[in-house]
Amino acid sequence: MKFTNYIFLCIAAALLFSCIKKKEHPDIETNNNSVSDESADEKEAMKEFIYNNDQYFQETDAEIVFIEKANFGIPGGENWIVKLNSMHILIYVINGDKIEEDYYGTVSGQYFVDQYLDEISVYDIMRDIPGTHIPDGSFSFGDFNGDGIDELFRYLYVHELGHNIDIFHYDPQKKEFMLCRILYKIIDSNNGPAPVEFSTYKGMYGFKVYYSNFEVAEEQGWDPDPDPKNDKWIFYTWDAGHKKYIEVGEVVD
Repeated sequence: MKFTNYIFLCIAAALLFSCIKKKEHPDIETNNNSVSDESADEKEAMKEFIYNNDQYFQETDAEIVFIEKANFGIPGGENWIVKLNSMHILIYVINGDKIEEDYYGTVSGQYFVDQYLDEISVYDIMRDIPGTHIPDGSFSFGDFNGDGIDELFRYLYVHELGHNIDIFHYDPQKKEFMLCRILYKIIDSNNGPAPVEFSTYKGMYGFKVYYSNFEVAEEQGWDPDPDPKNDKWIFYTWDAGHKKYIEVGEVVD
């Protein structure tokens, strides 16, 4: 009988210890869900804040279809990037209950207009672009050059001008976004590869572009010389001193 009581006490003690340990160390999955819910709630709250405080939304039927906190290095408040159902990209600087800045939005009157890539490539040329991909389009944002600050990457296709990649970074001295624009070419619209690839080359981190720059004759009888970089992989890296992307040269395997 005493032995039975001893076994019972051991089991009870083990159960009690187990309960105490669970209180000390909450379930990891539950904890992660809680963080995720808080993040989603913050985004919804910020979306409603923008709806109520940007006059643009009172005058149009524009809808926010994507919103995310970012770090573009713009001072004065939290940086938020927003995509509208009209494919426009806006960048806000929000401090408490005030919109301090509105880049490429209703204040500046300038927009990043996203372009679908379906008409130029069946192959997913965004697949290996790093950062956070903004759905249903050709934008990604993240720290591409390793300086701790986010940048904005996009593929742009304009019928009259050809194919461009654009990388925007904020310059705190000039208080505006600066643009690096490079022309590219789709090698194979069905099988790839993507025309831009981020990688390390000769000890430098950056990206290579399948370059293409063909000038259009502006007058009859004038035949422009082809760019010697055409149809070559050209590598670019970030120059921290000049705070811009610079051309390194052709990538030779």
